[in-house]
Amino acid sequence: MEDVSKFTPEVQQMNADELSVPSGVGADPAAFEILRLWVAHGRLSMNLRHDVEGDAEDFGILLADLFSHACCKYAQRSGRPLMECRESMLMGFLQHTHARLRRGGVSEH
Repeated sequence: MEDVSKFTPEVQQMNADELSVPSGVGADPAAFEILRLWVAHGRLSMNLRHDVEGDAEDFGILLADLFSHACCKYAQRSGRPLMECRESMLMGFLQHTHARLRRGGVSEH
């Protein structure tokens, strides 16, 4: 565990709220973290490993897996049927993506 005493109270709180590593990950010596997501100042902030390899299709699979996981978690939390959550999330994704494209494209990050 990292010594949080050297951090500001805000950073100490963030470390205390840090999500745990998923079960089974520690048993794989080849496992590595590829993405971190945060909400800060009302906006999504993220870091994606710069050395993640793969084709565009591989990143599509990553997004599909993330989508599926988010749908299941939201369905559990909300008590709504899984298919309803999937449809709503997909519509939100498509609407947001379409709006960004209409404004001149998806910005680089």
